[in-house]
Amino acid sequence: MRTQLPNAALRRAVTPALTALTTLTALTGCGLIGPSTYDTDETAIEADSGEEFTLSVPSNASLGERWYVAEPKPAARVLRAAGEDQEGSGSEADGAGGGSQLFRFKAVGRGSTTIRLIHCPVHACIDQGDDSATASPPPPAGSTAAPASSRPTYHTYSVTVK
Repeated sequence: MRTQLPNAALRRAVTPALTALTTLTALTGCGLIGPSTYDTDETAIEADSGEEFTLSVPSNASLGERWYVAEPKPAARVLRAAGEDQEGSGSEADGAGGGSQLFRFKAVGRGSTTIRLIHCPVHACIDQGDDSATASPPPPAGSTAAPASSRPTYHTYSVTVK
């Protein structure tokens, strides 16, 4: 024998669950729950102490392209590096373009600091180990300069931890 709840009882049972699910979905979509991700056009970051966030930069590792956290490193009293990942373009083809390099950070204390990333096209930087690099020295005087697309560039994020 099947028991049916009256419409009012059903609404009272289901409404709180649907409200909670809707709220959770909205907060997750807004970045209020879980780590926030910032692209290269979002350079001013505010975080609460204990919050984690991710910097997502376009990268094509199959072409030798790489990003590093550049000197000076972020203030250790404000931020801590929490890891790094590579997201592919989803294509298995050789030389497939696209993808992202992800840098995760955790806000550990109040204050302000900067994160400088250096973008290194193939052979444009000198790997210094410990996951850092510097720009390669400029070409000698009189030689043909490398095109702008193959020179390292810097990208700076300003971070305030509340």
